[in-house]
Amino acid sequence: MAWSEGRHDEVDDRGEWACYGALAPSMRNDVELLDAWRAGDRRAANELFERHFPAIARFFRNKVRSEDDANELVSQTFLACTQSRDRFRGEASVRQFLFSIAHKVLFQYIRMQTKRLREEGDFAEVCVEDAFPATLSSIVMHRREAQSFVQALREIPVGDQVVLELMYFEGLTGPEIADLLGVAEGTVRGRIARGKERLRARVERVLATGPDASALDPALLEVWAQEVRSSQGWS
Repeated sequence: MAWSEGRHDEVDDRGEWACYGALAPSMRNDVELLDAWRAGDRRAANELFERHFPAIARFFRNKVRSEDDANELVSQTFLACTQSRDRFRGEASVRQFLFSIAHKVLFQYIRMQTKRLREEGDFAEVCVEDAFPATLSSIVMHRREAQSFVQALREIPVGDQVVLELMYFEGLTGPEIADLLGVAEGTVRGRIARGKERLRARVERVLATGPDASALDPALLEVWAQEVRSSQGWS
């Protein structure tokens, strides 16, 4: 299922999708919307999905082979939510619940594409480039530096890419990422530090113009991240 501006998809009682006009947002919070959905309010489900769709779409955008694949993984995430909504007990936020599903959907997608992962299951080392060699991100930037930044994210281990993109594209802090992914804060801090260094080295290698090229200032990574957010309308 592809998503587009002006289209509104709603879940029916069988977990299937129907198309409606866009809804005006209510003042209900996520848990209230989920409770209303459980009680049979399909419009509450629609509003809940609209609220979280942009972030879930961004989560997949730079980690797949094509934009069509990204659309499909977004669909799988929300359909999995419809199938598991009654198992949500409120120990975590609805946002964390959705990202937990998206995380699993992403790793299953990459695992199916990568023989090494099917054999070892090691996302600490495998990157998107391993799964989809010579493919380009669907995020297209005008400046070479920013495009190199986007592409380099696909060339570091997926686990590192996930936390860096949550930090750079969603503006989350280390504790917020740890809470969202349900992992230890120390683990996230380690992934951020390691991922930044790997990312800096990859971009530096691409941008180097000769043996006397200077080392890349790590602060430029945030500059390019802001450029991506602005160009994509994410900030």
